[in-house]
Amino acid sequence: MFNIKSNTAHDLYHWFKSGLGDPPDPMEHAAIANEIFFRLFGLTADRRVMEPGQRLQESDIIRLKKAQQRLNRGEPVQYVTGVCEFLDHPIYVQPDILIPRPETEGLVLWLIQGMTERKGEGAGESNQGMKSRPTILDIGTGSGCIAIALASRLRGHEIKACDINEKIVQVARRNAMINKVFIDFFICNILSAGANRVVGGSLDCVVSNPPYVRESEKGGMAGNVLDHEPSSALFVPDDDPLLYYRAISYLSIQWLRPGGQLYFEINEAMGAESIEVVRQCGFEHVAVKKDIHGKDRYLKALKPR
Repeated sequence: MFNIKSNTAHDLYHWFKSGLGDPPDPMEHAAIANEIFFRLFGLTADRRVMEPGQRLQESDIIRLKKAQQRLNRGEPVQYVTGVCEFLDHPIYVQPDILIPRPETEGLVLWLIQGMTERKGEGAGESNQGMKSRPTILDIGTGSGCIAIALASRLRGHEIKACDINEKIVQVARRNAMINKVFIDFFICNILSAGANRVVGGSLDCVVSNPPYVRESEKGGMAGNVLDHEPSSALFVPDDDPLLYYRAISYLSIQWLRPGGQLYFEINEAMGAESIEVVRQCGFEHVAVKKDIHGKDRYLKALKPR
């Protein structure tokens, strides 16, 4: 039906890979094909090699053809499979949810390091001197990937997460259930005067990966991102590119306990401006850290004690 030699996993893999994109990119297409076969059929590359004669059903071939067509229209493989990995956690994604980036994993690992060091210094005590669970809030949680990774690695912490509407929060809740972690999700628009869900002085850490790509930077982005991922989760106006950082910093200085930590993923071209925003809101000991590509990508600041 599709000009395939046979329905063995070996032949179907090579047929699928050879039908991807133009011009051919052997390494990228092999990675995409490996991901498709693993996510759709549970067939790892090793298993395909060890069991080349394993046969797939006609319904499987139809699924492969549909996936191939979607990929050739530029749709990201994560949307085609419906799932991606974030720090070894399966994260369900759909076209109105931003796909988690590997760079964001670095933000989570830096935060974990900071919270671990802070715990060793005796943080997490209430005003009455009684020990309490350190509380972290993830603002603009999207798929929930940051909150889920934190909840799985910081078991003694209370993790909260919010986003702008119920549809997004439902996806994050589903991912938390899949990964068997408990997170207190709620709806909150941090640009609105009604962002009052959090009690002042109740948090030990705030983390956010808000929209930070300026409209003028669209030309440097891949077409599959521009055409398929939610623009509201990516782009900010050129005339006010730090509006989310300003709003989150303003609220965080009220919500955090003395000595509390604020973490951001930032635009690599706006490190100095991002530092100035958090300092103007009252934070100190501001530091910027580079990502896996050597670009200024993360910011950390402390609320004065």
